[in-house]
Amino acid sequence: MEIRQARIDDDAALAQMIYSAGPELYDFIYRTPKHDALDYIRYEFQSGRGFCGHRNVTVAAEGDRVLGTGCFYDAKRYGKLTLGTLANMIRFYGWKDVWPVLARSGHIGSVMKKPRRGELYLSNFGVAPDRRGSGVGSTMIRHKLDEAKHKGYRVFGLDVADTHPRAERLYQRLGLQQVAFKHFTGKRKGMQIPNSKKMELPIQH
Repeated sequence: MEIRQARIDDDAALAQMIYSAGPELYDFIYRTPKHDALDYIRYEFQSGRGFCGHRNVTVAAEGDRVLGTGCFYDAKRYGKLTLGTLANMIRFYGWKDVWPVLARSGHIGSVMKKPRRGELYLSNFGVAPDRRGSGVGSTMIRHKLDEAKHKGYRVFGLDVADTHPRAERLYQRLGLQQVAFKHFTGKRKGMQIPNSKKMELPIQH
């Protein structure tokens, strides 16, 4: 299994894996009468910009098949990724339709914060359904933890929805512990968005 940066021609299932990391939150922000959330994710991936852009996505792959995805970033890269996603939203939805999307995206901060100095943060973490429980996710994270140690990061962090106990158990096995509970602030008719748990692992040097 190879851990590498995503490529623009990676298989189409990759967008679905990204979506699986937080389908309720993605639908809350990006679903409109004209588009599904996956439409936007595919657009952002192809653009290369933003949190889902292929240049910013790490994948686990066997040959041409992508088995897992994740976006690993720190406080320094957070601003650039945010601006990339903002530009993508404007280009994808257009000035007329983007305003409700932008307003809903403001609620992300209630469950996902900018990483602290010295923190490597993981978002958009997903694994192919038929490979969950096979070690793909843990292999990806351990690989990035080794890199983080050599780059001098002090802590590895992520947020997990409180409706994803399986993912939480994986993170616990890797040594992460819950440090905070976050309540989602947004409301949208017909949608129930889960709260999240911030989990961290100190990186030993």
